[in-house]
Amino acid sequence: MTQQYSAEEQRPEMLQLRPVVYTIPDMEQTEVHTNITYKTVEDVELKLDIYYPANYQKQATLPAVILIHGDGPTDYLKNIKDSGQYTSWGKLIAASGLIAITANHRSTEGLNNVVGVANDVDDLVTYIREHQKRLHINTNRLGIWTCSAGAPFGLRVAMHEAPKFIRCIICYYGFVELKAYYEGLYGATNDAENVSAPEFSEEDFDEFSATDLLQRRTRDIAPLFIARAGLDYPELNAALDSFISEALTQNVALTVMNHPTGQHAFDILDADARTEEIIEATLVFLQTHLLQ
Repeated sequence: MTQQYSAEEQRPEMLQLRPVVYTIPDMEQTEVHTNITYKTVEDVELKLDIYYPANYQKQATLPAVILIHGDGPTDYLKNIKDSGQYTSWGKLIAASGLIAITANHRSTEGLNNVVGVANDVDDLVTYIREHQKRLHINTNRLGIWTCSAGAPFGLRVAMHEAPKFIRCIICYYGFVELKAYYEGLYGATNDAENVSAPEFSEEDFDEFSATDLLQRRTRDIAPLFIARAGLDYPELNAALDSFISEALTQNVALTVMNHPTGQHAFDILDADARTEEIIEATLVFLQTHLLQ
């Protein structure tokens, strides 16, 4: 039976305390290096944390998973890598024999700073690749994990020109189309009275469209794992289902796991057998494509 939380328990500041509802042995023995600055912008330091497996011998490098978080107000995202969701995902991945990297990027500020966030994610990946020796990472074997409104940025960095060093891609309950996120925030049409709604051309939306990236690809993309929440936002699931259909049409290496009664953020909200099954399969997927 799915555990239900009260409105008080689902306030943003309370949600940040919630860990992933799944554990494995040795999670608490992982080694964490915190608050490494990967970029400074507008006098704000953007930081990352690195999770290493317990007793990891740093003479050898390991593949790594980069986690790209979702969107929200600036104050909410300021320390998002320190939230229960990301610290527990970092530990889960490290306890599975891989390196995990969590990081803060800026808010889109209601989609008024899309380019800034895209630059942050690009710069994060560049920083990791440029500092691979110091970080003890095999940057020829990287995975991308993204979720929610981080998906337009995480999928863009993983799928644009299909970089060969990206070996697998995971998307949890993701807005795979920037246009779908826009419609979720502002409606299908831009209300002239809504002065906070930014203007985008179709070309702008296409740049942050996983479906468009698939259609324009010139070589195979990395294997994809999609975790879908059956009770998610209608705009999100409509776009996600279209993307899945396109991926199947193109015969992409694709794993889809649907949680029929799952909410958005089911990995921290729905403590049930299906959530555990999806998370366990996620870790096996990462091990298969990064370690083997």
